[in-house]
Amino acid sequence: MLNVRALAAMAGALLISAPLAAQQPVVLKLNSPAPPPSYLHTTTFTPWAENVSKASGGTLKVQTFYGGTLGNFAVNYDRVVDGVADIGFILTAFAAGKFKQQDVAALPFEAGTSSAASTALWKIYEKGITAGEFDAVKPLAIWTFPNAAIHSKEPVRALADLKGRKLVASNVIAGKIIVNLGGTPVIFRPDEAYQAISRGTADAALMPFTGMAVFKINEVTKHHVDVPLGSDSALLFINKKKYDSLPPKAKAAIDKYSYFSLSQQLGKRTDAEWADKRGLVKASIVTLSAQEVDRWKKALAPIAEDWARETPNGAKVLAAFREEVKAYASAKK
Repeated sequence: MLNVRALAAMAGALLISAPLAAQQPVVLKLNSPAPPPSYLHTTTFTPWAENVSKASGGTLKVQTFYGGTLGNFAVNYDRVVDGVADIGFILTAFAAGKFKQQDVAALPFEAGTSSAASTALWKIYEKGITAGEFDAVKPLAIWTFPNAAIHSKEPVRALADLKGRKLVASNVIAGKIIVNLGGTPVIFRPDEAYQAISRGTADAALMPFTGMAVFKINEVTKHHVDVPLGSDSALLFINKKKYDSLPPKAKAAIDKYSYFSLSQQLGKRTDAEWADKRGLVKASIVTLSAQEVDRWKKALAPIAEDWARETPNGAKVLAAFREEVKAYASAKK
């Protein structure tokens, strides 16, 4: 028969083990302002959340909120920093100037594909060149959307064809590109471009083929110039303090499925999406001659020079980005 002391010891053990058995996983809220059907969600964010949750050994659960439920693009960085969400997706240009160095990918003629640009952006972060911009958050992936192209009502086959044309621009660098090409920028959000062109407020739009498809710009334009006019950089990130507070198994699960490999995955997915949407207007795409490309490069070269001078540590960032793009191209040969 068990004595009183033994029964007391058993009761104590049960009291200690009960809370451990009932311990719940840490819940991380991932907020994406992109529309719920976005390819980012179906191909990458949802599988990532599922894989991380499964690999955490019950210590972590990632819940996804799509369509801007917890905050739109303009406020999503602050939502994560403030703890409304734990993980967020943004275009870095929408972070109120927080990530100026990431705009290196928005410069024209710097990288031909999202895969090349995404690799370069992650590498220069990993080497510490742009790491200073990430003081409050920890990047889980850095990548870019496809290069912008020109979608116009009238044919554009040469630089002279853009003189006096009004083109929709949605950011500062896009506006500078249009000016240097001889056009006039008119500032509208991408979702406003359709009406601007259909009403004659604009003659064309500067945006990727993916954006063209989403916003149905091909319904109001007939000609498409395929030339690498810069891309929007994007970021999937977690609140740094939140990450630091996680159990070791939860951190290990995030580490396993994030960083360079996730950046590469997103770059490849974006390139595939670009190719698919480009195919919608394949018959009406204009490819510039080599001589004409040289003219465009010469006209746009001052934009990179100005950016390097005006951006903190810009010259070093631009040189490093170019070096990584070059290394990526060499590795693919």
